[in-house]
Amino acid sequence: MRVTRIILICTIMFLLPCMVSAQLTPPKDKVAVLITDWGMPAGYNFEYSYHSHDYSRIGDLTQYPGQPCKIGHVGEFPHEMHMGLVPWVLTASYPGSDALFDSYGFYKLENGIYVNVNPAVPSVRPDMIPPGVPITPAGQVISAMTGQLSYPPDPRTGEDLVTGWYKIGSSQVPFPNGACDMFEGSCLTFMRYYGIMGGPTEPPESNVPAADAEAIMASTRQQLEASFGDRIDVRFGMYEAVKGYTEHEMDVAQQFVSEGFTKMLLARETTDHNRYANEFFTGNYVKERLCELGVLDKVELYQTRQVGRTPEFNAMNIINLKPFIEAFPEGSTIAMIYVTRGLNWPAEGPSGHPWCNEVYHENAYLNYLSWKKALKTAFGGRYNLVFTKAGVESDLLDDNFFSYGVTFGKDLGGHFKSIRDNIQAVKEDGIDKMIIAPCHWYYDNFDNILVMREPNKIPIVPRADLDAGKYDLTYCEDAAGNQVSCGSANAAATITAAPSYSGVGQLFATAYYVVLRGTLERFNLFPRETSIRIAASQLIKKQEGGVVEATAPFSMIQGARIEIPKDPYPERPQTFTPETAIPINDPKDTNDCMWEDTVINIGQQLNPPAMKSASPAGPAVHFGPYRNFFNRDVTITIPYRTMLAGGKEVGVYIYNHVTRDWDEIKAEKAENGLVTFKTQVLGLFRAGVKR
Repeated sequence: MRVTRIILICTIMFLLPCMVSAQLTPPKDKVAVLITDWGMPAGYNFEYSYHSHDYSRIGDLTQYPGQPCKIGHVGEFPHEMHMGLVPWVLTASYPGSDALFDSYGFYKLENGIYVNVNPAVPSVRPDMIPPGVPITPAGQVISAMTGQLSYPPDPRTGEDLVTGWYKIGSSQVPFPNGACDMFEGSCLTFMRYYGIMGGPTEPPESNVPAADAEAIMASTRQQLEASFGDRIDVRFGMYEAVKGYTEHEMDVAQQFVSEGFTKMLLARETTDHNRYANEFFTGNYVKERLCELGVLDKVELYQTRQVGRTPEFNAMNIINLKPFIEAFPEGSTIAMIYVTRGLNWPAEGPSGHPWCNEVYHENAYLNYLSWKKALKTAFGGRYNLVFTKAGVESDLLDDNFFSYGVTFGKDLGGHFKSIRDNIQAVKEDGIDKMIIAPCHWYYDNFDNILVMREPNKIPIVPRADLDAGKYDLTYCEDAAGNQVSCGSANAAATITAAPSYSGVGQLFATAYYVVLRGTLERFNLFPRETSIRIAASQLIKKQEGGVVEATAPFSMIQGARIEIPKDPYPERPQTFTPETAIPINDPKDTNDCMWEDTVINIGQQLNPPAMKSASPAGPAVHFGPYRNFFNRDVTITIPYRTMLAGGKEVGVYIYNHVTRDWDEIKAEKAENGLVTFKTQVLGLFRAGVKR
């Protein structure tokens, strides 16, 4: 924590000039930047653990048909609600839900008295428990959903992490206490998580966000304020707040509008665009609050939806994975297993949450393909990196080692593979080295340290390593998936479970910053360190696609042009049902091209960054919104100068803020002073020739 505080103090000192000038721009002209997150504390906090389901699985209830401001609610009235994933925990009146809502309680035995996990629930003396009511040690509780232990011991040591806690009652022999069973059980889940992961045990340290998360967000804020100064106001709002330490996203949005802000950017740091986080969590909750305040139609609002699939995201992954790839001898054949979190699909919740309409699966896979290409380019000359079954040259989903880390079995609809599925497939192909790369999480938290590893039978990092900030683990397995000594004759594969992005937090902050920058461009804000002269600006509609071109006869970027395909399937995925939802196997046949109607900008950057590995052959052309994403290739043309090319082959380059250099993009053709190429991410492009 001391290191984190030093970082934050330095950040505050760096930002003092911005803070001093913050009153120069009135709130109505500023953009309110609201960055949202799960807000998980660094240690166990009762309120967070108990209420973590409030907004993530339930949400607010529609109280009467046609009630205003219940934006995006799902399900059938009278059980219509924001999320609708587990409606029985919102009200015991849900049909047939009485036993599910409250049939038992969790208590700790202290001085002969059973004390409930919730301090507001009365304690129980043993003589108050009727004969026949089961009293089960929490470590022996069996989940009705999985048939497995709900709170198993530490897989590394066998230690009971919920010792002293008891479940009193059962669905067969109830002992109701007025508290929702799932809320009570959630507290023990978090106790177990922190027992395995470690972390501070006492407030205030236990109640603040994790140090790695704080550092990444502080750096993101610093970069934004350095570029946009007092034209923006950056604040953080959580899905579930810890009283006195963090604030809820809806409350932060309300603070903004109460201070006079009329422009708002909503952002979520996820590497993959998904409706669950971006639309239901961040977008709809904030819109509901603004609607209740009577200002929704007065606020200009845009969202930043994902970090993946950019030059910065790929460069960060190359740097993050480099030591683990290079730990193997050069020339080694290494299977690369990419991991995203995974959302339920195509199943729907009991109250109709539309998992089957989820755009997550398509975007996560396209991010993977971009990552795959970058790693092959960076390491392919020295290592035989394998990304597919039998090593075939294929970008089809069915062929690739693209994995879901948390969602399993029927929830994947039979279309997607878990990490364990791919580990076994790699071994069946005879490959004895593999790296598992968790690429969804922005820092190493309980999801990728524990939740994705346990069901995939991946060992948990030793506690001493976790305490030291070391999140990777290399181990060996036999053919059946059992952990064995790496020197054993039964060892079939050496597996490295790589870390997420805690060790490259500054780089993640940069990858986050560039996509936030692009959303700020929608408010006509550009970084103050850039000088961009816009030559063409035009609204392109999602369903129609279209062309934007710089046509002014004396413009230095005359002929710069972008061609955007129309929406290939206007009805997808909005009309998908659990029966009709289909995965995207061929990435050239995606459900979407654009995510929404967007104003596309083309301009010349008059002060472009220097090119280190190539020589410029034309002007630097800005296509925006910066880092805007497409799910299909768009075709871009930019001008070059024949004399500057000097008879050499003309290539195309995109600026990368992590490497601070220009990455080469394959050109399709270069003739008559124009070079054409394809991309799925906008940014700053320039024609050049290799030195």
